[in-house]
Amino acid sequence: MTSRPLSIRSLSAILAATITLAAITTPANQPQDSPQKSPAAKSKPEPERGYAAFYSHSLEGHKTACGGTYSATQLTAAHRKLPCGAKLRVTNLRNGKTVRVTVNDRGPSSPNRIIDLSYAAAQALNFTKQGTTLVKLEVLRGRSFNSDQPIAPK
Repeated sequence: MTSRPLSIRSLSAILAATITLAAITTPANQPQDSPQKSPAAKSKPEPERGYAAFYSHSLEGHKTACGGTYSATQLTAAHRKLPCGAKLRVTNLRNGKTVRVTVNDRGPSSPNRIIDLSYAAAQALNFTKQGTTLVKLEVLRGRSFNSDQPIAPK
């Protein structure tokens, strides 16, 4: 029996079968082109960027969503998603100043902001005269912005 060269139709069928087999055997949660992320990569979420404002003095002494009492002299913050007790580094992107705060409330109520800060935190970031500023938030301890995975302390 002599071997014949494969026709284009036969080659196309073999190629289609190979691609289908490769697609079936590749895990669905891992794209073919991207490398698998290490556990260390999951522990450091991307920073969140947006606008910050600070609490009014009239809220001094009011209860927070986390059960505490708001104090303008404490370095605290309100965030929509992060759990109570999460530690954040907040950087004022207009002047480079940073402050570490603890999430102790829910908010902000304005959709244009990502965080509300205590007056002391706003003073540390030097934006009390402006009222709002552009900031970067980094989770130091607590849970990440986009998952329920705990963040290891630094």
